[in-house]
Amino acid sequence: AVVSTQSGHYGRGLQDTDGRLEWEIDFPEDDAQFVPFLGTKIRVKEGEVSYRFYRKSQKKNITLHYRSHHPLKTKVEVVRNFYRTAEMSSSSPSLKEESFTIVDHLLRCNGYTDPRTFKDTIVRTGTKGNKDSVHLKLPYLSEKVSNEIRRFIQRHNLPIRVIFTPGNKLKDIFCSSRPYDRPMCNSRNCRICERLKAGCCASKCVVYSITCKLCNEQYIGETGRTVRERLSEHLRYASNPTCKSYSEEALATHYRTKHVNSAADLTFEILRTEPNIIRRKILESFFINIRKPSINGREECIGVRRFLVM
Repeated sequence: AVVSTQSGHYGRGLQDTDGRLEWEIDFPEDDAQFVPFLGTKIRVKEGEVSYRFYRKSQKKNITLHYRSHHPLKTKVEVVRNFYRTAEMSSSSPSLKEESFTIVDHLLRCNGYTDPRTFKDTIVRTGTKGNKDSVHLKLPYLSEKVSNEIRRFIQRHNLPIRVIFTPGNKLKDIFCSSRPYDRPMCNSRNCRICERLKAGCCASKCVVYSITCKLCNEQYIGETGRTVRERLSEHLRYASNPTCKSYSEEALATHYRTKHVNSAADLTFEILRTEPNIIRRKILESFFINIRKPSINGREECIGVRRFLVM
């Protein structure tokens, strides 16, 4: 009762410091009851702290399925990590067994008939290679095909290290269920939209250009985040060019060297939208190669041009 009173007092004190914070304090009904805390359940009894692994009841029993199209090594690592986490989240052998039982149930729901045996599966990748090895990326088809490729490389002593990449996911195959929806800006006085020639600041995965209206020089970049997030950063760099943490940023360097004591005056343009990061990098390289923007750093230009096949 004393602990409950003190905790409630501290909770109210913290909440009074900031009205936006809400604190919820959970007390066990008796000494034998565990209280959830992050990924564990904790009990304090006679000054001794006990804890075990915990999954919220709202969580669905879904994880990497045994029949999923992933290499065996990936599945084994996922299973091992579950048991490793359960062991680290348990304070005693008996509580560890309880934690393991929770993991057993989760994995059996996902096709692993004997998960504890499965976690001890030995997976031999076969092609470690050395510093002179060439990395060869191939799409993962099946464990049988992968092992045949590894055996062939070993048999012929080829200096190749194979990396199997995952195949297409459902999101790569299916189209959007709402293809005509367009991103919308919910801000009344958006600093980005008023500088954007066309499009919306809520758009994602774009290649963009920035033009300095004081000298008409350009910067070209790409982002997987929203246009508002990324271009707000650029606007901040140009507005605070002398800030030490921005010293390496291209727009900060531009305003620090060419427009001393001048307010940032920028316009933005979305050049292309591309969800695939490799294609987006290629498009960025293409536009940099064609437009040759002077604000982009020399090292940056060299770095992105490796995506072009000249």
